[in-house]
Amino acid sequence: MTGCNYIFYTPEYQYEGMPHGEMCGDLMPFYKDGVYTFLYLYKYCIYAIETKDFVHYDHFRLVLQNGTPQEQDWHAATGSVCWDGEKYYFYYTGFCEGNRGKAGKYEQAILRAVSWDLQIWEKDRDYIFYPDEEHFAGRHWRDPHVFWNPVLGKYCMLVTACEKDGDKNRSGCTAVYVSEDIRSWTYYDTICSPRIDPTLECQDVFQMNGRWYLTYSSYEKQWETKYKMADSFKGPWVPPLWDEKFDGRDFYAAKTVSDGINRYLVGWQSIRKDCTNDGRYVWGGNVIVHQLVPRENGELGVKIPDTILQSFSKRISLEQIPKSGFWKCSSKTGTADLLTEGVSKDGFGWIQLGAMKNVCLIKARLQWTEGTHAVGIMFHVSGDKMNQWCQLRLELGHDRMVLERSGKTEKDQFFEETRPVHFKEDRTVQIFILTSNDIVAAYVDDVALCGRCYGFTPGNAGVFAEYGSVQVQQFEMYEGEEQNEIR
Repeated sequence: MTGCNYIFYTPEYQYEGMPHGEMCGDLMPFYKDGVYTFLYLYKYCIYAIETKDFVHYDHFRLVLQNGTPQEQDWHAATGSVCWDGEKYYFYYTGFCEGNRGKAGKYEQAILRAVSWDLQIWEKDRDYIFYPDEEHFAGRHWRDPHVFWNPVLGKYCMLVTACEKDGDKNRSGCTAVYVSEDIRSWTYYDTICSPRIDPTLECQDVFQMNGRWYLTYSSYEKQWETKYKMADSFKGPWVPPLWDEKFDGRDFYAAKTVSDGINRYLVGWQSIRKDCTNDGRYVWGGNVIVHQLVPRENGELGVKIPDTILQSFSKRISLEQIPKSGFWKCSSKTGTADLLTEGVSKDGFGWIQLGAMKNVCLIKARLQWTEGTHAVGIMFHVSGDKMNQWCQLRLELGHDRMVLERSGKTEKDQFFEETRPVHFKEDRTVQIFILTSNDIVAAYVDDVALCGRCYGFTPGNAGVFAEYGSVQVQQFEMYEGEEQNEIR
């Protein structure tokens, strides 16, 4: 089969007319003995891939084959893996669309499989957990997330459910069931029911620095992966005041995994229909991994994982070529850190600093003068007159970052890809931009924004300023491996 096993994993390359379900969906990460195993949805079945560093992926395999149209797991879907010290249990969702509307049958139910080695799985055909209509409505019943809760001293299962008597599109809630032996489950409580979302999908819960965090995804307004915080497992669960998302509007179904030291958020970056910049977003895509970073106020940020950063060691030679505005350059060529200052008080000015590779990492540190409107990184710039370009734009007066590209048209999927950023008082930011084919993963301090740039060549990269001035305290570029086929 073909696909990518380098950083942004996917089981298949993108192609025009790619059908639903052909890309990587709903990651279910599990860690043991130095290996991260990512179970995921693909072709209505459950597959798995392994990585030790979020850079290289291998050991692609089928975990569970879906059933027949008459079976509950006609479509096998999202769940989680848990280990009881002896055996692995995989609780997952069984979708049978043919049951919809039939008396005594359910479209969604929770199923179980077991394994001794994470390689060979056997369905437990005697187990099925239908919607608990004593406590909840029967519309949504999926995405079981099983984990050991040290506070309760029991295994807990989170279930995507909806309030029994709640409003139809505002009744999404978090049902919790508990077990002494990870096999038999009893109702515990509804720990989160904000009366805002139709569902809280792909939930995860964990402790960090003495606080509890609940991550989930929602599709009511746009595809989003968000989180809430609490001082105890039972809540109350509230979103952070400033920003409840981890990434942009096409990063979805992310769940976390920890190696005992660091915790990572693993989700998928959506592809766009027909692989065009104005196509609608399609379910499924490429793997994106963020490393979670706790903030002093208890909120969460993210950063590019250290293992990914460390994999970029081959530096790209740079050359400073002022394009517009006034630029004071300290040197002309080389791979050493650049110290450059630019002034463009009457509009846009930029300096070209080097030619990119297809798989490329840009590392920059910028500082601006007070009153400057915007600064940022230009990349994928090609043509004598900037025929094509992308930019990471920091709008300093609006406290936000924006991914922009040339050639935008006001069609059905036209919108700005933005994230809020609290810029520091010293007016400096640390920036990382990772590009590979059409994927862009940008980090500004501890805020991430990923997107797509279809049809762009690697081109050149540099720095810009608008209505003000910028000091380039650091600018480095590194090349990575080309994406390889899955073996």
